[in-house]
Amino acid sequence: MRVKSKSILSCVSPSIYMFNDFEDFLNFCKYLKNNTSFKLKKSVLYKYNSKYYLCINIDNLDIFKSVHYLISEFGIHINSSGLFERKLAEYGKIVFETNAINNCMKYFN
Repeated sequence: MRVKSKSILSCVSPSIYMFNDFEDFLNFCKYLKNNTSFKLKKSVLYKYNSKYYLCINIDNLDIFKSVHYLISEFGIHINSSGLFERKLAEYGKIVFETNAINNCMKYFN
């Protein structure tokens, strides 16, 4: 029972994934568009130290698991997401402030 509680908490708190370059993020967005039916609206994309960081909030555990496995093919999960999110907000440059994934698919189709 305790493990299940941890899993639910991890999907409610922000998750951060690092992409080596914008092309990796773009490829993830294209893959997501072609292979899934769900939309991720609670997402922000930052650029920090020549890397791109996607911050996402997902309330649904099943969608969280699916997205986590998909993103792992294109980016790296960042531990201590809450602390790092504050660092990104302070020092990073916002690329997409809202709906990062949907906006990427819209503008870079």
